[in-house]
Amino acid sequence: MRVVVDTNILISGAIVTAGASARIVDAALGHWLCLITSASLLAEYADVIQRPHIAHKYTKIAQRVDDLLDYLRCRAVVVAGIPQERYVLADADDDTIVAAALEGHAAYIVSGDQHLLELKQVQDVRILTPRDFVFQVLKEPLA
Repeated sequence: MRVVVDTNILISGAIVTAGASARIVDAALGHWLCLITSASLLAEYADVIQRPHIAHKYTKIAQRVDDLLDYLRCRAVVVAGIPQERYVLADADDDTIVAAALEGHAAYIVSGDQHLLELKQVQDVRILTPRDFVFQVLKEPLA
């Protein structure tokens, strides 16, 4: 299943090993999901994970973070992700996520971003919170 996962969800799922975001990262690392990304999203992931206030949080789970970054570099499908039109009027930066999903033929975008979530769906791409994705798509119960 092809999915675009927003940066905040991937970072959260990499540094916190429980909860919906962590289950999504586990599904990607376990090859249950095919992550779609773009060069700009890859750069954003790498930038955010290296920020000092985030980097110090994952010293005990550095291998998990490294595994995720390796997955993104080597196994994720990388598309151009250049927006051809405006999708998220409130935040143009979110258009790259939608563009990557459309170009990569993703079935879902997983995000906590309210501007994206308000769209609910763009063409055939559904936009869900991590919790909804885990429950509705991965069919896993959450505590």
